[in-house]
Amino acid sequence: MRAYVGFDDTDTLEADRGTGKLARWFEQELPEGVMLVGVVRQQLLVCDAIPYTSHNSSACVIVDMPDLSSLPTLVERAARHLERHALEGSDPGLCVIGEADPVLPSLTAFGRRCTNAVVTQKEALRAVNGAHLSGHGGTNDGIIGAAAAVGLTASGWYGRFIEFGALREFPEVVGVATWSRPASWWPPWIGTPGSLPG
Repeated sequence: MRAYVGFDDTDTLEADRGTGKLARWFEQELPEGVMLVGVVRQQLLVCDAIPYTSHNSSACVIVDMPDLSSLPTLVERAARHLERHALEGSDPGLCVIGEADPVLPSLTAFGRRCTNAVVTQKEALRAVNGAHLSGHGGTNDGIIGAAAAVGLTASGWYGRFIEFGALREFPEVVGVATWSRPASWWPPWIGTPGSLPG
């Protein structure tokens, strides 16, 4: 089964790393039997009314796991990872949800709203409706972007991969033919190239 781990607001303006990098590092913390599918960057509204660091983007780690029994360990490790790597002065948030959770449609709607409107922590908490959403310091405003990252990514129609297979080993320009044939860079548990996870 697939699960989504959303991270947001883990850095500061002076930082040498952002939320995307923190999310990519999480692969090293995955429980046994849980495999990384990819990491997706989500762009949220850029607006003076929102206290963002540089671009107001959040990140979602997509994983495949044997069953729901891995979810509590995934949450625990993600929280530890966030607390270890989020920078002082940041307002980190974490959202972890399995693909079959009935809150995903409302979370997707919430994520879409985050791309064009200013939203509140209360709205984020209402959207997850009891699924895992936690703040880990500062104002805890990162719960907004973490929830949005999960909702948008789970919909399959938003964001861009910042980690996927051997994505970072590609040359600067990649032809379409590369995507249409199986290759060593394609993660074998995903299936046929051309059907990206979503």
